[in-house]
Amino acid sequence: DERVRALLINIFGGITRCDEVARGILSAMDEVEVRVPIVVRLVGTNEEEGLRLLAPSELITVSSLSEAAQKAIALAA
Repeated sequence: DERVRALLINIFGGITRCDEVARGILSAMDEVEVRVPIVVRLVGTNEEEGLRLLAPSELITVSSLSEAAQKAIALAA
């Protein structure tokens, strides 16, 4: 959708492991051309590993939902 100006991915992983979600996000980015900034919040099981996997990417990682929303809004402006 051309009207999308930013994307916020919020994962609260209890049973779902954050490292698996991070791998899925990176895999999807390999398949789809992303033209907007992406803010990712990962909290839960294997959070540190997930954030480590995302660190080399162009994704913006944050630790709180409030920070994620504020960052996405600022990037969309």
